Amino acid sequence: MPKLLIFGGGGAIARKLAAAATPTHKVVSVIRNDGHAADLAALGAKPLILSLEDASVADLADVLSAEKPDAVVFAAGAGSADRTRAVDYEGAVKVYDALEKSGTRRFLLVSAWDARNRDKPPPKHYTEASLKSSDWVWDKLKDYYIAKRDAEVELHRRKDIDYTVVRPVLLTDEPAGGATLGLATGGKVSRELVAKVLLALADRPETAGLTLDLADGEDSVEWAVARVVEERPDAWED
Repeated sequence: MPKLLIFGGGGAIARKLAAAATPTHKVVSVIRNDGHAADLAALGAKPLILSLEDASVADLADVLSAEKPDAVVFAAGAGSADRTRAVDYEGAVKVYDALEKSGTRRFLLVSAWDARNRDKPPPKHYTEASLKSSDWVWDKLKDYYIAKRDAEVELHRRKDIDYTVVRPVLLTDEPAGGATLGLATGGKVSRELVAKVLLALADRPETAGLTLDLADGEDSVEWAVARVVEERPDAWED
C-alpha cells in the first residue's frame, strides 16, 4: 500500500482525507495533541503527535525519514488569528525544509481560492461576482490570505519538491458531489470533495507544478483530475 502522511491531521478536511484514504493507503496523521488520536485510529490512520509550531525542521525531517511516505499533504490550519502566521506560513515553510532535508518529493498544499497578489490585476477568468467575493474574503481574513499567499510563493521557489497546490473556495459540510478543478470563479465546495480530490491528486504525480482552484461542479473527481493532467490549467500568477 502507498503511504500518505498528513500534517494538520486533526482538521476537518484531513480527517475526511484519512477516512477516504485508509481503504487503499497507509495513513499517518500528524496532530498537535491527542484530541483526535482516538478518532483517527478508529478510521485506520496512525496518529502521530507533533506540534508544527514547536517542532524543528530536523524533527519534521526525522518523521519523514522514518515514515517514508509516498506523498505528504499539508492541511494544517491555525484555527485562531493569533496563530495564523506561525502555522499557515511558518509551519508550511518548515515542512518544505523538512521535505528537502529528507529527500521526500511528492507534496500537496491545501491553500485557499484567491490567494493572489492583489497589487496586480485579477485573473482573467474572474467575474464581477468573483471580485466581490475576493473583496469580502480579504476584508474578513486578510492575515490568513497573506499567510497562504506567502506559503505559495515560497513553495514555488522550491525545485526539489514535486508539489501540487489545491485552492478550495468557501468550504461547506455538504456531501461530496461533482467538481470544478483548475480555474474557478468562486462559489462553494464540500470538505468531503476536497479530501477526495486530494487523494486522487496524491496518486497523480503528473499534476506536479500545478496550482488548482477547486469548487463544487459537474465533473466526477476522476474526470476532473484526468482533465487537469491532460490540459494542465494553472491558477498560479506570480
